[in-house]
Amino acid sequence: MKNSIFSFIAIATIASALSAQASNYPITPNEVAGVTNLGPGVNTSESEYTPFITPDERFLFFQSNRSPSAGPEGDFDLWYSMNKPKPGSTEPNFELSANVGLPINSENLDGHPSLRRLPTGEYEMYFCSFSSPTRQGPKLTNIYYTIWKGGKWANPVPVSEINTDFHDRMPSISQDGKYLFFSSDRLGGHGGDDIWYSERDTATGKWGEPVNAGSINTAASEVTPAIHADGITLYFSSNQAGGVGGYDIYFTQSLAKLADENETNMAAKGWAQPLNLGKPFNSEFDDEYPTVIATGERVYFTSNRPEGIGAFDVYRAIVPEFARPTKHLSFQGRTFAGTRKRAIPAKVKFSADPVEYRAETTAEKNGEYKIGVVNQRIYTVDVEATVPGYLVTKDTLDTKKLYQNGDITRDYELHRDIKIPKKIDFVMHFVDGDGKAVNPKVKYRINPKSKKLSTLKIKQGRAQVQLFDAAEYTNEADAVSALDGLIVEVTARKKDFPNLNQKTEISGLLDAAGKEVGETLEVTYVMGTKSAEVKTEPQDEPKEEIEVVKPQKAARTLKFLGRIYFATDVHDKMVGDDTAFLKRVAKKVKHEKTTLIIYGHGDSRGTSPYNAHLSKLRAEFVKKKLVEFGAPAKRIVVKGLGKRRRRYNNDNTEFKKQKNRRADIFIYVRTPVAKE
Repeated sequence: MKNSIFSFIAIATIASALSAQASNYPITPNEVAGVTNLGPGVNTSESEYTPFITPDERFLFFQSNRSPSAGPEGDFDLWYSMNKPKPGSTEPNFELSANVGLPINSENLDGHPSLRRLPTGEYEMYFCSFSSPTRQGPKLTNIYYTIWKGGKWANPVPVSEINTDFHDRMPSISQDGKYLFFSSDRLGGHGGDDIWYSERDTATGKWGEPVNAGSINTAASEVTPAIHADGITLYFSSNQAGGVGGYDIYFTQSLAKLADENETNMAAKGWAQPLNLGKPFNSEFDDEYPTVIATGERVYFTSNRPEGIGAFDVYRAIVPEFARPTKHLSFQGRTFAGTRKRAIPAKVKFSADPVEYRAETTAEKNGEYKIGVVNQRIYTVDVEATVPGYLVTKDTLDTKKLYQNGDITRDYELHRDIKIPKKIDFVMHFVDGDGKAVNPKVKYRINPKSKKLSTLKIKQGRAQVQLFDAAEYTNEADAVSALDGLIVEVTARKKDFPNLNQKTEISGLLDAAGKEVGETLEVTYVMGTKSAEVKTEPQDEPKEEIEVVKPQKAARTLKFLGRIYFATDVHDKMVGDDTAFLKRVAKKVKHEKTTLIIYGHGDSRGTSPYNAHLSKLRAEFVKKKLVEFGAPAKRIVVKGLGKRRRRYNNDNTEFKKQKNRRADIFIYVRTPVAKE
């Protein structure tokens, strides 16, 4: 059998394989592993070797020295078989094999195939052969390239950037076409044969200088590399000590790609510790050339174990869970607090060891997040609110048995970092627009505790009811969550005053309270007056305007239009009915094609970060209403000033606090500038 490398690879080191070795490999039950000989449709009494299964499991390529061959009798040719499952079955079923034919097969050995489907739908193939008068290359085994186009294979060409005077063979092309892995006994390796790789220059199409794969290589031989379609997982064979026997199948993964799927350099951080697939995938004989389909479910390999049909046969098996390739998973969900599952903006962070894998995303104000991670990891999850007053929520996420791509939902509840008393009363104050106490007819209910409205007696503008009793809950966390979810609904009626209908979310009061809640929570309701609809500039406040002058153009002046008031810790409901005013403003900005600026404000209570967040929400609410009334959104700018520009710096009364809880609306006006 001239010029064949079969003699080099097929000589099993049986004596070594059967000797006592220090073993460190798993054992999978036979019924789970499902190791299956592909049978007479593929295998013969000769050798079927170096199998490659396409990622879609449609075509199986391999080399065989069966008849008829393209070269001298007994040499190795490339063959292929098509998978056509039987009706109603998902089990692979390979048709009778056929010789790939000319011009790929030659008078010498032709084998070690690896294929990639191009974006055009055609296939390219890398394979191994010896040089000849019609096939250029050094005298030992070389890697060649061909493409399936127009219904036939093109004349193979040598991959000259890789081939040397040593054995260069067993190519494996990544499915993105960027990396070519191969085995070689060239100088600079760690042992007999090492795994090397080359990166393609996308600009020139040329292959770069080959690089030794490093830590996966040992003083023994590492051969038959097979990079999976995920671009992360590498399968190979080795006869290193500690295996089952002969050549065993191993797998490893790119640490750089595991840490960041967008990393362009696959080998930037090296490789994970290779793991032996163990029994029964490996035997006391030679088990080599593993290729795994895209789904990660099945592996195809070759073995000379004695129960086969010929010297070497092609087998398939179910990939053990720990050795499956990486899947990209998309986790999504909500971050919330309280029994009402109120949305809380937060940072969601995933991390996994031993690989330093980090992924982070932000759940915005609607509390929704979505993040991409990879499987085969146990993640530590930290959910940290971006608003103050909440504990970090921690979770553990095991993705080792998640193999299907797709969206997976997981919601996270955030718990407040506060202490609460055993009982809390809710105190209501009712005042007119000037801050004077009034006694309207009031009905209220605490939702979800009460279904019906109850009548309140108001004395000197004040009423008090029990809001919360911690004795109703088994632990403090449940009590805080329940308190956070309460809403006090109030209706107030009084002659000559606008009707008041207001919902007070206790969550907002807790935000303002800080880490310790008192035994009473107080809210002031401003009834207003009939004249409250007329927007006038207060006498105690200077006119607010900003002027920017540009030479030879026009002055742009911010003109105050009016303001909207809000209740304590409320951002999505106005005090009083200012709908008519907002409609007039929307009409003005629409027809004059100018720009509005809305500044949101808060009172002195609460932390600065909380007030900054709340004040911006108030400005955004006013913008939303104006857009609903026809104002172009692109001409409205919103800013949250928190408590930095209060109308009353010393807001030591509820009246003054109410005046500070507002959104001010300004409009740009242009006035001509005289030329000099």
